[in-house]
Amino acid sequence: MPPSRRQLVAAAGALSAASAGAAALGYHTWWDQAPAPGLAHVSADEAAFFDALADAIFPPHPGLPLRGREAGVSIVIDGVISGMAPVQRNMLRLSVHALDQYPRPGHGQPFRSLQLADAVAILGDWTRSDLAELRGVVASLYIFVAMAYSLNPQVAPRFARSFPCGYGA
Repeated sequence: MPPSRRQLVAAAGALSAASAGAAALGYHTWWDQAPAPGLAHVSADEAAFFDALADAIFPPHPGLPLRGREAGVSIVIDGVISGMAPVQRNMLRLSVHALDQYPRPGHGQPFRSLQLADAVAILGDWTRSDLAELRGVVASLYIFVAMAYSLNPQVAPRFARSFPCGYGA
């Protein structure tokens, strides 16, 4: 016997309540995270996400002197978000935590814990997503990470050859 309309409404209400509860729990788990050692705002989980994202954007490559996580992107990003208003800083942090959890249903773990090949594939999916909001958030974080990476003293000379006007050459 198919479910009645009343049963469907009750199930939808229960699912909505469970979703709201899960969102509130997720919000609570990141809201009061202490900054990672040496950082003013970025927590250890957020720094691990930025490192994983940096690796997905700048994986080990013979033409690059460092892989993404070795460039200290979290330190630069922490400095950038220190200049943001608290509302924008919190929205950015919320976006980071949402993206970090995005692969959990399909991969059983957050983005920061994925193997490099999986992280690269998911980053590609994000940049080609039909959701403009997702592409926009990912593009913003991509810019932050790429900026931080390119400012590393070991990396900057490599980029200066291609972009002399931006590196004082």
